[in-house]
This record gives sequence, structure tokens and C-alpha cells, in this order.
Amino acid sequence: MNRRTFTTTELAALSVPPDSPEDVEYSEHLLADEQTTTLKYTAQRCAVFRAPDDGRTYAVEYEAPLDTGDYEVGGYVPDDHGWYGGTVEAIEVEQREVTVTRWMPVEDTQTR
Repeated sequence: MNRRTFTTTELAALSVPPDSPEDVEYSEHLLADEQTTTLKYTAQRCAVFRAPDDGRTYAVEYEAPLDTGDYEVGGYVPDDHGWYGGTVEAIEVEQREVTVTRWMPVEDTQTR
């Protein structure tokens, strides 16, 4: 697995993480922003972006406040997106088609 370390300043210049997941469509470098899991007071998200200096695609995980609408879940906002130390380790990623197996309802093929 190829890894690369970015500073939080470098990521901010690339709009990583975005202010909103909808910002992906307006970003030159940001390719995707997906929620991976929900924690007690925050959402764990993954931002995928293209580094302009080497043209490779990387992913970083970060924490964001939960979007709960009118519900109160606490006032916790993660410091610096849950990143510590001023640098963030990113993993090089590529887009692939993946087949997923799921449990689905049985279609009734016999007339009763």
C-alpha cells in the first residue's frame, strides 16, 4: 500500500476536507467525500483527492460534526478534523468496479 504524508496546510489548499460533501462537484482536486461510519458525536468520513504535484489519487479519513438536523447530539466538534500533529497520512487509491453480495428478498416465481 502506497502512503504519503501531507501537511494540514497542503490539504486545506486542496479543499480537503470539504466544508460540505456537495462541494465535491465544484472542486478541481476533490473527487469524493463519503461517510464511512457514525461515532457518538461525529461522523467518520473519507475524502478522495488528486494531488496536483504527482497526479496520483489519495484518500484520507477525518471526523466531521454529525448533520442531525433539529436533533441535539452534543456540541462536540473535533479539533482539526481529528488529525493530530499537523500532518496526515494518506493512502493511494484507485477507482475499481466491485461486485457486492447482499441478502435480498426472494421473488415469488410460483403462483399460489
